[in-house]
Formats: sequence, structure tokens, C-alpha cells
Amino acid sequence: MVDYGIVLGLLGVASGAASLIYSRSQVVAARRQAEQATRATLLESNREISVRLQQIRSRFFKVHGIDDELKNSRPEIQEVVDSVVGGGEVYGFFRDVIDTFEDIFVLRRSCIVTDEHWRVWTGSQMAVYAGLPRFQSVFKLAKQEGFLDPEFVRFFEPLLEGRPVRDPRVPAGNTNSTRLPRLRRTRSKQEGETG
Repeated sequence: MVDYGIVLGLLGVASGAASLIYSRSQVVAARRQAEQATRATLLESNREISVRLQQIRSRFFKVHGIDDELKNSRPEIQEVVDSVVGGGEVYGFFRDVIDTFEDIFVLRRSCIVTDEHWRVWTGSQMAVYAGLPRFQSVFKLAKQEGFLDPEFVRFFEPLLEGRPVRDPRVPAGNTNSTRLPRLRRTRSKQEGETG
């Protein structure tokens, strides 16, 4: 005969284990939600800081006497500003572009920018600007002065030479920024489709 006490006890243990597993999954999900909320808050505050920096930079060269101050305190910056046709306004524009590219790089490295957006940025934006001589001189100055993240500089420099860039989400050695290894078909699948 079956002892109902043992059966009910085993059912209670099983029910408790299921509850424990369920509660553990809820804790993990809550932690993920908290991390995503924190990430969203950080992104928003970084965006606000970037907007303010761009506003400040756009007004910088309009300050009376700033050219003389730069010549005396930071002649290397004034030299590049003077060499860029369009002066401070164009210099500020290209610095904003570089900062935006650096933000995109950091977001991609953090797995926030999607494959589609990454292809657009690296193909139709970064590559176009990288070929412009005025952009290149502003980029080189920003690099020399240490204004840029060193990883971003290593990432971006191939574009200045007309070479492809490495996707920061892809392990080193794969320079095809438009396809991630996980998106590639295996050789056996390709042979099966053609054969």
C-alpha cells in the first residue's frame, strides 16, 4: 500500500524546489531590468553632456579675442584652426563629427548599436568624412592632444588610409565590419545549398 504521507511530502519538496527555481529566475530578471535601467540613464546623461559640449564648442570661436589666447596658450590648436578653411566654425563642426563617431564606437563596443546601424555609420558616414583633408587634420590634432579614446583612435586610423575598420564587437583579425562571425554560414551548409 502507498503511504500518502510520503507522497504528499515528496510533492511538497517538489513544489518547494519549483518555487525556489522560479524565485531565482525572477531575481535574475529583476537584476537585468535594473542593469538596463541604469544603462538607459547613463546613455541619457551622456547624451545631454554631449549636447552641451557641442553648444559650448559652437560658441567658443565667437568669443572676442579667443584667437590671440589660443596662439599664446595652445599654438598647436590655433595652427590647425587657421589651416582649416572656414576657421573655428569648421574646426568645431569636425570635432563634433569626431565626437559623434567616438560615441558610436563606444556604443557598438558596449553592444548597443545594431549591425544595421553600424553598417550605415561605418559605410556612409565614417568612411566619407575620413577621406576629407580638413577632417584628417582635425582628427590628427585631437589624437595628438589626447582628446580621443586610444582604442577609438586605433579603430578609426585605418579609415584615414582608405582601409576597412575592425568591428569592436568582432574578435581581432576579422576586418569585415558588415558581418559578424555568428552570421556567417558554415562551409558545409554552403556546399549543401550549391550541390
